[in-house]
Amino acid sequence: MTALMLPQLFDIVPDALLLVDAEGRISRANGNAERLFGYGNDGLVGLAVEALMPTDARRRHLQHRLGYMASPRVRPMGQSDQVLVGQKANGQQFPVEIALSPIETAHGRHFLASVRDISESQRVRQALVRASYDAFIARLGQMALDAGSEQQLVRALPGMLIDELKADAVALAFPESDGHAIDVRVAGQINGEALRHILSSRWDLLQASLPADRATILDDGQLELLAEAGDGFACGAATLLRDRDHPTGILMVLSADARPIQHDILHLIQGVAVLVAAIMQRRRTAEQLAHAQRLDALGQLTGGIAHDFNNLLTIISGSLQLLDDECAAHEGARDLIAGALHSVARGASLTSKLLAFARRQPLAPQSVKLHQLVHDLGTMLQRTLGESFSLTIECHRGLPPAHVDPCQLETALVNVVLNARDALPGNGEILLSVGEQWVSPQEMEELQAGHYIVISITDHGMGMSASTARRAVEPFFTTKSMGQGNGLGLSMVYGFTRQSRGMLHIDTVHGRGTTVSMYLPVATSQPERSLPPRHRVEGARQTILVVEDDPGVRRIAVSFLQAAGYVTLEASDAAEALAIARRHPETALVFSDVMLGGATNGHALASALRGQLPGLAVLLTTGHDDAPEINADTGHCGTLLRKPYRREDLLLAVQQLIA
Repeated sequence: MTALMLPQLFDIVPDALLLVDAEGRISRANGNAERLFGYGNDGLVGLAVEALMPTDARRRHLQHRLGYMASPRVRPMGQSDQVLVGQKANGQQFPVEIALSPIETAHGRHFLASVRDISESQRVRQALVRASYDAFIARLGQMALDAGSEQQLVRALPGMLIDELKADAVALAFPESDGHAIDVRVAGQINGEALRHILSSRWDLLQASLPADRATILDDGQLELLAEAGDGFACGAATLLRDRDHPTGILMVLSADARPIQHDILHLIQGVAVLVAAIMQRRRTAEQLAHAQRLDALGQLTGGIAHDFNNLLTIISGSLQLLDDECAAHEGARDLIAGALHSVARGASLTSKLLAFARRQPLAPQSVKLHQLVHDLGTMLQRTLGESFSLTIECHRGLPPAHVDPCQLETALVNVVLNARDALPGNGEILLSVGEQWVSPQEMEELQAGHYIVISITDHGMGMSASTARRAVEPFFTTKSMGQGNGLGLSMVYGFTRQSRGMLHIDTVHGRGTTVSMYLPVATSQPERSLPPRHRVEGARQTILVVEDDPGVRRIAVSFLQAAGYVTLEASDAAEALAIARRHPETALVFSDVMLGGATNGHALASALRGQLPGLAVLLTTGHDDAPEINADTGHCGTLLRKPYRREDLLLAVQQLIA
């Protein structure tokens, strides 16, 4: 182009035209340029061309201009690799496209710039891009619904994002469920194994450098961190995947050449991350629900087994005690009977653990200050652990009391501490710490919001794999050798904490150790309720009505009572018991099982019998251990005797009621 053509060109071209000298100053501008940038006649002449762009872009443009002037060439409109922005005289900014051409004039080399406002076309283009991105998110959501598992979506996602964003590499990374490795899904020009190695050692550093709630452009330091996984990346963006307030992964989009990363791209990356995190959270929630349902089903099963087992133990124990009377002169036989009774007691302890898992263990919760309890127990535990293990206790006196059964809590602590010892390789340290925590709504799905005492036992042993941790509280599940454990320790602790309106949490990393935490509610001060006085019936050889649907158990109870001089009446269900009571108004006490079968249980039977015999004393028994200690506040009556009971326990309870 020659200088002779400029006057005609400036008049007929519809674009804004600027003639710029070798110093970067405007020597001529047409009317379209003056109107576009908001200047009056000849208002642009003499200005540095950088004055027509935002302040933060001027230094960068100066370097770009000097490079172009050193090697000038014709550059048509739309071929710039940068986002170009102009600035009007009033400071308003707008997107532009620029064509450049060198031109020789009488005053030396100049450069002709043709400038076009593309605000409207950019809005259309952005709308199309956003529509494409929205369609991508919708397609991803449909894939999530159609996919058989989240893994199908996770495998396909990096490649889909490369196609959508024309990126060079996409990576999706998150910690494995066992917490000690990084799982990586990649596509494009990036080495997955190299990236896995980088992230395994620098995961916390990269995770901490990213904003919590939005996608961000990676800085030079972050790109340098990832450089070893590819041939080097000039730009990129990343965002965290989150489950509530906890980071669960990182999504990265990378390019080998420098290119602008627009807000719409960041918005898409963030939308994809939110969707993937929601899909993963849905899967975890479904797994937790299935696990809770499985534990509940196991609880119902074990509770039922324990009930039946307690009935069997009652028969065995009772028969042995009666046989012991018959063998008073045979010491050898009595020794055998004593051994058998000891085994019955061990069986009763086993059912107690089953019932604890089923959350049907009878508890006597009270306000317990843990400082003294934990330190007293710690002294005993240290002797039990032996010299190769040290137990450190952290529990200050200022903690509020917990609302818990102290005896069951001690048993639970012993179980967890001994488990921690068994996880250590011959020696090591166990930490028992007690603190408090306010749990906010929705912070922990298994806990109601409130104030809790948290007792944590930590070991630095081998930890558990993810599959082992998921089954750790199931009854009879154990990783110990045959004969080294029955798999009921943690299941008992789980049931105890849940029945205490708390929670058991296991935090474990394979190869690093385990922390088992018991959440127990803080005690609130309440006035103690006074129980009504028990009714006592005077007289010798009183009549006792025994109501039990299991003939073997009923026979044992009747034998115990008859041997002690009581007159007994027998019934197998509630209807028979009511009929017998009408014929025998002299009945002083009813001894009934709580679970009778049919529509009427022991509590309802006791109430009905007292309607017929107002002075009747009531003694209830159960092998289910889910019946509470009944008092007048609940509308029921009676004293409760747990199966399997000893003869002495039964007779003492009867004497206390009708002596």
